Amino acid sequence: MRRTGFERDVSWGLALSSTRWLGYTSVVPLKTTEPTHTDDPLDADQAVIDRVLAGDRNAFGILIERYSDPLYRHAYGMTGSADVAEDILQVSFIKAYHHLAEVRGRFDAWVFRIVANGCKDWLKNIRRTHLSYEEDDQPSGLETPEEELDRGEMRRDLDGALQSLPSSLREAFVMKHVEGRSYEEMAELLDATVGALKMRVHRAREALQKLLEDRYQ
Repeated sequence: MRRTGFERDVSWGLALSSTRWLGYTSVVPLKTTEPTHTDDPLDADQAVIDRVLAGDRNAFGILIERYSDPLYRHAYGMTGSADVAEDILQVSFIKAYHHLAEVRGRFDAWVFRIVANGCKDWLKNIRRTHLSYEEDDQPSGLETPEEELDRGEMRRDLDGALQSLPSSLREAFVMKHVEGRSYEEMAELLDATVGALKMRVHRAREALQKLLEDRYQ
């Protein structure tokens, strides 16, 4: 399929921004342009959306820069893969650009749902045999080689346990304990009750503990 100029910009012509998830560093493609100043984030996003819909295509880069980091952290937490997270982010922003006129209310919540659905679709369509972190990107600090090996093994075990959870439990766990979101914010983004989300996080914790306790007791 032939891509538009905007899609090529998102995929290839963007600057790089560093982001972290549980101490792991990767990059998110960004396009930067001049900021839009306003005290209300909702108004600021809407001002950018109005500019894009009026024909200022490059203004969409403001929204990419504004929300790439938290969206990337979510995608990485859900998939465990930097490459997959970046792919989902690129596809999601392209989809958001083409459907920008459909935004009602908060842009950040709207685009989050696009990314979250992209993660769930990926999880449904891929059968993963293993997952490893990109250890070469991580600083060694003052740890001994043995300590680094143990830490890497724990990461892989935890990640494997996370990947075995149902997507709804993994999503709630990642949003609460990796992204540090409040239950109220989670409820707004996921269109769920606080009580239901607390139950999902609780079930995720129990499942992770059960999966890991045999190995580390």
